[in-house]
Amino acid sequence: MTAARPRSEADQKGPIPMRSYCFDTMEPRDAYKLITGVVQPRPIAWVSTVDHAGVRNLAPYSFFTVASRDPVTLFLSIGATARPGHRLKDTLANILDTGELVVNIVSTPVLEAMARSSAEVPGDVDEFAFAGLDAVASARVRPPRVAQAAVAIECVLDEAKQVGTDTAVFARALWLHAGAGLVDGAFHVDTAALRPVGRMAGAAYCLDPAVTPSPPIPLWDSATGEVWQP
Repeated sequence: MTAARPRSEADQKGPIPMRSYCFDTMEPRDAYKLITGVVQPRPIAWVSTVDHAGVRNLAPYSFFTVASRDPVTLFLSIGATARPGHRLKDTLANILDTGELVVNIVSTPVLEAMARSSAEVPGDVDEFAFAGLDAVASARVRPPRVAQAAVAIECVLDEAKQVGTDTAVFARALWLHAGAGLVDGAFHVDTAALRPVGRMAGAAYCLDPAVTPSPPIPLWDSATGEVWQP
């Protein structure tokens, strides 16, 4: 390793001219457009659930990430429904009623089917069939996984909490199913093979994201106070 070089004048970029926005004074629709325009790309949880009658529901949610590494817990935010006569979206109602869900990961080959599954349809419609998808029985939970999804994660509800207009759902992962060759012996995932889809601002997505190695990260020597560049 060599000592980190001082930043040259060419490296010293000045402050970016900024314009500020106050969420407290904005219309909710404008605040939504702004925050989803800057927090992107977002991974997509393609959530499969069932109701007590066994009707299968499938819907995508892009307010989604990992909440905890141990135990592995996922987070998704589910907004309110605009359907007359319904208090909750079917996905959330099923999760609260049964405590179970499967998070399928959206890859490029299933983008069109995912978009179709986002349509507002009556609660008694089988959304796997509606989207032209096959279902595979899960190992531990009642909801099936999407057969065409490269990754599916079986989960149980850990906690659901109302946050403003949305419901924050924390789901503890039980099993992860991945396509053959997607995960190596060291549990590294082949991103190029996964081909994950990210949600962008508006009705847009990013496909097959380019993977760039991390720039070198300087190391701080606490004994000498020196900074070293790998």
